[in-house]
Amino acid sequence: MKKFYMLCVVLLGLFSQSAMAAPVGWYQLNASWRDGQFSGQFHYDSASPYRITEITGTLVDLAQATVINKVWNLENAQPESWVFVNNTNPADPGGHDAGFYLNLVDLGATLTLDTAAGNGLFDWSGDFAYYNPSQLDDSPLLSFSIVDANAVPVPGTAALMVAGLLGMLSSRRSKSRSAPRKA
Repeated sequence: MKKFYMLCVVLLGLFSQSAMAAPVGWYQLNASWRDGQFSGQFHYDSASPYRITEITGTLVDLAQATVINKVWNLENAQPESWVFVNNTNPADPGGHDAGFYLNLVDLGATLTLDTAAGNGLFDWSGDFAYYNPSQLDDSPLLSFSIVDANAVPVPGTAALMVAGLLGMLSSRRSKSRSAPRKA
């Protein structure tokens, strides 16, 4: 009986790890700000201090349409509660001229954005012609949707499945050993 309780404790520990974090994988993000829209996907990893490890999509705003393909925090080794994603500016190698902040909240089974935090859009391209306090300077987020797209189970879930399979195999072996043999 002691082994059974130990197994239950181990399984509970593994299950709680997988239940406390949204699944690792790609998520579809559609967001609208006062001055622009983004449609694309990001890769979420609950074990990473950056949480968003890749992004790809298109940002269309008052100044330009651009491909968002970089995670600023990851490139600058700054794990924060917020993530800044941006474009690649061919005129400024290593630089960017548009991007937006995301303040992700992991609800366990899903992801959402903290709407009380800043999720603003910035675009200072076009020689600052469009960039001023009334537009493209921390343009407020109006709406968003985050949908799971082909999630991969977190390691805790995979470990839980392996532990269950091993438990089933060991119980079958013990039953077959204790069964009387026919002569």
